[in-house]
Amino acid sequence: MSVKELLAQRNLTSALIVDDAYDAAPRAEDLVADDDAWANFIADIGDDAALLREAFPKFDELDATALRRSDEFVAAAYGLKGKLREELWKLLFDAYEQGATSDRGFLTRLEDALKALGVEVLTAGRTVPENGSQPSIIFADLFLGAAQSDPDMERSLERLNALMRGREANPPLVILMSRSNLLEDKKVHFRDSAKLLGAMFRVYSKLALLEGATLERTLERLALHHIDAKIVAGFVHAWDAGLKAAAERFLNGIRRLDLSDYSQIRQVLLNFDGQPLGSYLLDVFDRVLQHEIEGDAMTIAAAAALNRIDTELYPPPYIAGSADLQDLVYRSIWQHPKRLEVEANESGAPVSFGDVLLRRSILDPQSAAGALEADALIVLTPACDLARGNGAKRIMLMAGSLADLTPKTWTYKGAMVKTPIVVLPSKKRMWIQWDVKDVRTLLPDEISQLLAPDSSYSVPLRLRESHVLELQQKLLSDMGRVGLVTQMPATFPVSVAAFTVGTDGVLQSVALPAAERDGGVCFSGRDSDSNPMTRLVLTDDVVDELLTAISRLDENTLHTKARDTLKKLKASASFAINLQRGVDAPDANKSNLQQLKARWVEDGKSMSETVGMIVRNPPSLEDIKGNLLNQYGALVLVLHDSEQGAALVSALAEESTIETASAAGEGAMDVLPES
Repeated sequence: MSVKELLAQRNLTSALIVDDAYDAAPRAEDLVADDDAWANFIADIGDDAALLREAFPKFDELDATALRRSDEFVAAAYGLKGKLREELWKLLFDAYEQGATSDRGFLTRLEDALKALGVEVLTAGRTVPENGSQPSIIFADLFLGAAQSDPDMERSLERLNALMRGREANPPLVILMSRSNLLEDKKVHFRDSAKLLGAMFRVYSKLALLEGATLERTLERLALHHIDAKIVAGFVHAWDAGLKAAAERFLNGIRRLDLSDYSQIRQVLLNFDGQPLGSYLLDVFDRVLQHEIEGDAMTIAAAAALNRIDTELYPPPYIAGSADLQDLVYRSIWQHPKRLEVEANESGAPVSFGDVLLRRSILDPQSAAGALEADALIVLTPACDLARGNGAKRIMLMAGSLADLTPKTWTYKGAMVKTPIVVLPSKKRMWIQWDVKDVRTLLPDEISQLLAPDSSYSVPLRLRESHVLELQQKLLSDMGRVGLVTQMPATFPVSVAAFTVGTDGVLQSVALPAAERDGGVCFSGRDSDSNPMTRLVLTDDVVDELLTAISRLDENTLHTKARDTLKKLKASASFAINLQRGVDAPDANKSNLQQLKARWVEDGKSMSETVGMIVRNPPSLEDIKGNLLNQYGALVLVLHDSEQGAALVSALAEESTIETASAAGEGAMDVLPES
């Protein structure tokens, strides 16, 4: 299916281009920063004052400062092109006109390219037409103003937010563009401020957008996943609206509780249980609000619609490092530290159910207290026994050890009793492995001694009840486990570099600027058979850059053993799709080469062929060449989890580099001589 047919099928056949170059005249803000030009213009007006007075009758009423701030005067003076002295007109408008002329040329070519794809084009400057909210695609200029300043970007955001209003559940595709070199730095802020999903948002410089097949490829990728992206957008919007509606219903309910109700709850219930009123109502109201959210029809319907997403055809992430699933895991299993400020019992017990005692020397490296004690102790005595004065005589704790949350220490294996993430007050991320064989029972006074200011432990965190129950059940019996939501996979950023072997057997680096900038992300999880697996995911830019680099590789510059594989790599239609979905990668603890395969389904059978190799955290790059040739690999992707590894790749890349052909010239890749 052609891109034109795909756009028509997805009903993506109208586009709005918003760019200040469409304005009929500049505004005062476009010129106000050029003090010298304004001073010289006012000083040199001379006999042309009559023309300005005729075009702008208030000319004599305003001083020079007021004139330079007047949009009407700027527009009147701009309209006198060809009537004012040329040198006078250029003095004020030449820089603006050069930038606007360049942008207008780009916009004309963009319009023509869209029309060739069957897309109806609507254009707008800083004033958006009434029907501007109807097109299904929006091309937005990052800066609506010649000054290219932050206020110009905020104006662009205001226009875009106005166009998106009322379309949150079915938003348009948005392509952000600019000729400013600040585009890369501002894209994340723009996406978040405009509340855009990455799957419906792209960013390109005006030069790059119309280079080669970039525009067609971008629209094709956005259109291909448009249906699923709308489902996700609807889900997020349903949560936004549903939370507000649920909060209102929740507040209406709890407002009916008056002072007498709170007193009765305390007198007839909590005095026996020994739980403070504030802590109790926090727990109850948490559940009541959750009940209201679960009862919101729009949220539930949007959640059900997520099941229709085809996860086998997902796109690569667009903005590198945007997915931090560990943060969601942390919030889902730990109470906010502020919650500990509300007393959880009145029995005098020094701890509460789910409290985690951490060794002070972990929280503060300057402290040596308790160096031989367990890293962590979790309180597993039931909450009711801790709250009542005549409850537990001893408190049960399970010991655990902490490890840094890194690719080499983290595991998804379910047999291990663990808490997958803990964020220390210093913001350092770790995880806890609990030891079901190390169970301790201590008197309340003994725990108080452990928590004394000059002693071994403190309680900075408390786990949510559901996770503590799971740990408690694992401790007591595997048969009594409580089923919980599956933990999300862990994500770890990696540097990405590519190499080939030259005709002389020398390892050569393929220049990948986007990969050097963005790197990639390794997702560590498990497959359908519950076996550990790791997937490398790259951004759009890196995927496109790598595919372009592969297409430009000249087999005559590669070792003879690698040439047949290069032919298969170039001919593989499935490799590009596999690369976008993510490719299998070695575990962080393994540095052996792993086959990089292209996979596809043919006649109902899963097929694959080796088209390259992938390696992670090799101790050195010396062994890669031999292994690559032994397995006839044309390309090897080298991943590193550490800055030291990235530095090693950079050092080798300085010695020998393959560069992509420039836009102006060569169609093949040039091999630079060794230094």
